[in-house]
Amino acid sequence: MPQKLLLIDTLLRGMTVGAEVLIALVFLSRWPLTWRRGLGAAFIIAAACYMINTSGPLREAIGPGSVVISVLSIIAPVIFWWFALSLFDDGFRMRWIALLPLALVAPIVIFHLTGVTGGVWTASFVLARLVMIAAFGHAIYSALRYLNDDLIEGRRRFRIVFAVAVGITGFIINYSETVGFRDQPPDWVLLFQASALLIMTLAFGVWLLAMKGEVLDGAPDGASVVRADAVTPPSLSMRAADRPAYERLTWLMAEGVWREEGLTVASLAAKVGVPEHQLRALINGQLGHRNFSAFLNSYRLEEAMRLLADPAQARRQVLQVALDVGYGSIAPFNRAFKEATGKTPSEFRKAALGE
Repeated sequence: MPQKLLLIDTLLRGMTVGAEVLIALVFLSRWPLTWRRGLGAAFIIAAACYMINTSGPLREAIGPGSVVISVLSIIAPVIFWWFALSLFDDGFRMRWIALLPLALVAPIVIFHLTGVTGGVWTASFVLARLVMIAAFGHAIYSALRYLNDDLIEGRRRFRIVFAVAVGITGFIINYSETVGFRDQPPDWVLLFQASALLIMTLAFGVWLLAMKGEVLDGAPDGASVVRADAVTPPSLSMRAADRPAYERLTWLMAEGVWREEGLTVASLAAKVGVPEHQLRALINGQLGHRNFSAFLNSYRLEEAMRLLADPAQARRQVLQVALDVGYGSIAPFNRAFKEATGKTPSEFRKAALGE
């Protein structure tokens, strides 16, 4: 790369690293750390390491510390995947299966540190690229999968922006590194990569500063079952235009509309007689739910627990209970029930009935 272009490339990457350090500090600004904040900081630090590792001058300036930089750069896609899962799943917990991608990229980390080359290194490189593609693809899927279930309007918009940005970034990184595997990527590719990553980093930082309280610090839904009859009264700050919708919503839920299988925000909004965005804001702002499924579960699981603890209902199958309270099948019911109570429906019934 010509000296002038190298200087511009180094400057862009240095600016990106500086911005990423500031973003990492934002993630770490509140204690105790949540999974979302901790993984967010880890991903941003790993992304900064990637920017350094792909710049010759920056890598040389680091000196002996470049080994750690290289390792974090290689595993950055895995950390990004963890962060994406935590960002869009309010009930996220780190489980052992989430460590599998880390095990898949471990060979290239080991070969990189030990200087192993040849066919085995090539195979590990291809495997690492596949892991990166899968991580980016699943992150996009996670962002869009529950788009309609999300009640936080800012986060709903961010899901779409996130999916587009990840797709573009993933293509840029994979293209430049795949081309660079055999030959040095064209200068314009490296400059475009540095520029695009700087722009996306700054955009993410702006979003984070605007949304951190609402998205990063909100109490996760599903941590406990909210009693169906304990509906939060409308606050004094509620707009007068929202009060009829609130009262209509309260009445519908008391009448058991939540029992309808496949009930969506759109269908409930039609029953209440308001636009979707107004109903989302009402449920999120007045009732405190961040996801529509959690809002329904606050009614469905309360009724399910009542039925399972009733001796007169002891002969009914768990599947029948699940269908009665609005679930289309047993699997989502079991999953939601265990996440909320820590027990399976069968275990809960046995304990409640003293069996």
